[in-house]
Amino acid sequence: MLSRLMYDVVCGAGTHLCRRRGRPFFDRLVRAANYFHWRMHNVNFEMTRNGELRVLRRLAVVEPKCLFDVGANYGEWSQQAARMYPSCAIHAFEIVPSTYEELLRQTRGVTTLVPNSFGLSDETGTVTIHLARDDPLTATACKIEGMRAHEESYDRTLACRVRKAADYVREKRIDRIDFVKIDVEGMDLRVIKGFEEQLALVRALQFEYGHFNIGSRDLLRDFCRYLNGRGFVVGKVLPRWVEFFEYHFDRENFYGSNYLAVRQDEEALIRSLSQFGA
Repeated sequence: MLSRLMYDVVCGAGTHLCRRRGRPFFDRLVRAANYFHWRMHNVNFEMTRNGELRVLRRLAVVEPKCLFDVGANYGEWSQQAARMYPSCAIHAFEIVPSTYEELLRQTRGVTTLVPNSFGLSDETGTVTIHLARDDPLTATACKIEGMRAHEESYDRTLACRVRKAADYVREKRIDRIDFVKIDVEGMDLRVIKGFEEQLALVRALQFEYGHFNIGSRDLLRDFCRYLNGRGFVVGKVLPRWVEFFEYHFDRENFYGSNYLAVRQDEEALIRSLSQFGA
């Protein structure tokens, strides 16, 4: 009853205010509502506040021995993981050579790190990476063509190496991967597909779904169909909770949030992640 009343009030107010769109005050109100909506959907890239660090802590349930950091950047996530799990091997992958050199510098004391100067994908070869003019940490293979902000910002390109994830796993003779963190600005689904049959070795993984997926043409539906079909449940990472869900088109928003996929039989981990709290 209360939910229905709230729904009716909000819908009525929205309809009433929409009739006044075009007036400056109400257009500013719409922008403010959008900012509020983004924040409520956890559009936040600080791992200490957006739930990523909480997920890392909750991995203690599975006593991790092997982690992958795909799109390691300068190594912030790898360093946090190494502090929490000092005996855990962390395979870090960074595709941009200059960023990789900084990764090596900043993780010099992390003895369990296995650094790799290439990215992971669904096939071995090279990809064209677009580099942002004003942000050396932002690079993508999935620039949004036809969007002026992207066309002007990503004004340099670089051919970078990638390897098929399954080949790397076989080469290193890895028989279990406790967690894969993926942050590759639009290529996330290609990384996941690159594990092929070796995806059965992965207990849980984290991926981003955001505006770079417009460039890659991957919908959240594509992630869910692929992962659900291989025995994973998918959830959205929130600051104090992971919301596991069944797919619905209402979730297609390209906001840039983090998602988790956990094997259905990892009941203790799913239960821990689903519990509200720090």
